[in-house]
Amino acid sequence: MYVLLRGMAVGVTESVPGVSGSTVAIILGIYNRLLYSLSLLTTPRRKEALPFLIVFGIGMLCGFGVSIYVVDYFLHYFQAPTLMFFAGVVLGFLPVLWKETIGHTNSKLKFEHWAILVFFCLIVIFSQFLVDVKILDVEQLSIATYTFLIGAGFLASSALVLRGMSGALILTILGTYEVAVQSLKTMNLPVVFAVGFGVILGVLVMSRFIQFLLTRYPLGTYLAIVGLLSGSVFAIIYRIEGKVGFTSLAFIIIGILVVTILNSQKTKATEH
Repeated sequence: MYVLLRGMAVGVTESVPGVSGSTVAIILGIYNRLLYSLSLLTTPRRKEALPFLIVFGIGMLCGFGVSIYVVDYFLHYFQAPTLMFFAGVVLGFLPVLWKETIGHTNSKLKFEHWAILVFFCLIVIFSQFLVDVKILDVEQLSIATYTFLIGAGFLASSALVLRGMSGALILTILGTYEVAVQSLKTMNLPVVFAVGFGVILGVLVMSRFIQFLLTRYPLGTYLAIVGLLSGSVFAIIYRIEGKVGFTSLAFIIIGILVVTILNSQKTKATEH
């Protein structure tokens, strides 16, 4: 029950673009065990990790399944305030992530470091003009569409081990978040299985790869994450339809406050 409930909490946050499931896992004191268990999946010791991961995964699915209806409701009826809240969540986490990033160097950042940050930020920004989900025919999936959806799920799985990232945020950047949510609600199984297969494949591959990057190139990896998150603020706001009123703008502040509270709790959890 301990693992199941924590899996549900992480699943709920993973359905919200900008709220990091890994951050919540840290607060709940389960992040290290999750990361270690995921890394065992591609080793002969995988059986040791399965009991924990199965229970945790069931909890995540339950939490995610319930929360997508709530998130979808707010996106449908209050799109601008909801997306501005998500943008505020990302903005609120950036200073924390930047502090962690700077902690990986004893000197000033060099040109190549700034180049990494800007490069990944621009990738996210320009991808918004290149990716048009309206061309995705989810009723008659082509090989290209299947490949794109599997790739989206593959990249989204990295959020389980990357601090500050959420699977929903990565899907939002790729323009597939609403497609995935609607497919889950309507049980469009081809889309669900395509994204799900990408997530499973990503968990098997990305967990070890990201661990390798964080071990060998921590500063560059963190700068890439900062760049992705910075660009994602534009990606979220870019999807707002119509004008943004004062009330909607206020939700940016609410989002920042939520992250501030979460990170204060994370600090207390880490200290203990």
